[in-house]
Amino acid sequence: MKQNKLYIITGTSAVGKTSVALGLLKKAKNLKRSLTFTTRDIRKGEKNHKDYHFISLTEFKLKIKKNEFLEWANNYGNLYGTNKKDIKEILASGKNALVVIDIKGALNIKKKWPKAVIFFILPESFGQLEKRFKKRKDTTPEQIKKRLITAKWELTKAKKCDYQIVNKENKLALTIKEVKKIIDN
Repeated sequence: MKQNKLYIITGTSAVGKTSVALGLLKKAKNLKRSLTFTTRDIRKGEKNHKDYHFISLTEFKLKIKKNEFLEWANNYGNLYGTNKKDIKEILASGKNALVVIDIKGALNIKKKWPKAVIFFILPESFGQLEKRFKKRKDTTPEQIKKRLITAKWELTKAKKCDYQIVNKENKLALTIKEVKKIIDN
């Protein structure tokens, strides 16, 4: 009997991780996403319990104290965490689990869950990544500068992942197809 797996989509901010994951979920019927818990504010167009589990700092700290997270991190002043129970329930249901997180979280999960498969989504170029940041209406020039510095560091960690896949401009369907092909094998 084939054992269900934990798949992780990671990459820099604005590289298209969530878009790849959402496209993958539409095409791969045996895949279910575990939503991340976060203390950050809801962005325009996001929905609680659909995009993330948005919770207060107090609630998040309580979850840390109860050891409910497989991993958690502070990114740009907000806390993000992957719930252990969610992953276990997805796998027990007969499906593969999918998590979308930053590289620090992905590598922390890999230490605890060595059979997890990590896909690092790469930008076509650093210039492309910078353009994507500038398109975001809710990101200030100072935030863009910080995120680009972080992105440079994150890109140095790509080789620690099982697969590196370039998300080319206007070729999202191709990126999704490439990830799905690996999952299906």
